[in-house]
Amino acid sequence: MERKELAIKVEKLGATARLSDLSMFMADGELIRAQKIYAVLCKLDPGVYLLGSGPYTQGVFSLMVDEVVIGRNATPLEKTLDKPVDVFVNDAATLTPREVSRVHCSIYRARGTFQDDYFIIDRGSTCGTYLNSEKLELPSSADPDEIRQVSRSLSQGDIISLGSSAVNTFVFADLRKNAN
Repeated sequence: MERKELAIKVEKLGATARLSDLSMFMADGELIRAQKIYAVLCKLDPGVYLLGSGPYTQGVFSLMVDEVVIGRNATPLEKTLDKPVDVFVNDAATLTPREVSRVHCSIYRARGTFQDDYFIIDRGSTCGTYLNSEKLELPSSADPDEIRQVSRSLSQGDIISLGSSAVNTFVFADLRKNAN
C-alpha cells in the first residue's frame, strides 16, 4: 500500500471514528451526561480543578500546584521542545496542529489574604487563549510586573478556550468549599 493510499485510509478511519464517538456521546442525552459529570464532581476532593470539556481536552486536572502549563506534544513534522507541559491537549486530528500551541498558556496560583487565588496567562500561543470568549493579552516580556498586569484572575465556572473555535475548552472549578 502506497503512502497516499495509507493517508486516505487513516483519514477515513479518523472521520468515521469521530462520527461514531459523537453518536455515542449524544445517545445518552444531555440530562444523563450532566448526571455523570455531577457524579464525578461529587467524588472530587476539595480543591481547584480544570474540567476538560472539549473533545481533545476531556479530563479532570488538579490545579493544586504553583503552576500548570497547558499545551500539546510535537507532531511528527515538528522538533520537540525542551519545555515542560503538564496538561496535554491532543489537537492534532490530522497529525498536524490546528489551534493549540505546544506551550499555550499557564495557570498559576498566588497567595491571597484568605486563600490562594488563580490566574491565567497566554504563553505566546499562535491562536490565542480566551477567557469567557475574551482574548487574553500576550506579555511582551518576562518582566513579573507585566505578567501580573496581563494575567487574568479565574473564578468558579470560567471558560478557557485554546483558540477561538471553542473546540479545546476547559471550565475552571473551585471546589475548595463544599457547595453543591
